[in-house]
Amino acid sequence: MLRRHINIQGDTLCVLCDTGIEEDIDHLFFDCPFAVQCWNSISFTWDTALPILERWTAAINAHNLEFFTEASLIAAWELWKVRNNKVFQRRDPNVAIWLANFINQCILQSVRFKEDLRSSFCFWLDAFS
Repeated sequence: MLRRHINIQGDTLCVLCDTGIEEDIDHLFFDCPFAVQCWNSISFTWDTALPILERWTAAINAHNLEFFTEASLIAAWELWKVRNNKVFQRRDPNVAIWLANFINQCILQSVRFKEDLRSSFCFWLDAFS
């Protein structure tokens, strides 16, 4: 946002945590304590020592889920929405609400999957409900 000269906050610090760290892609989606809690709630881990493309590849291989890309993109989208809700509507970040929104969005998006993928995806989601 700063790079695009869109800064409606008083500073460029992460709004999801109180670490005093500047918000960037790595922090917001991977290093922020709130994001880590969200990823942990769906049992996704990331090797943050790797560059983002290698991190993605390593995570795909480590998690061995045929729908990992879809689930991780939905998770990241829901993190972005939590961030925006904090900035624009002053809503406090909440992992339980993030998880509920993640599950709902996954169910909505699963209608786009082939039947066999949808079945395994929904079975996986049941573990978090």
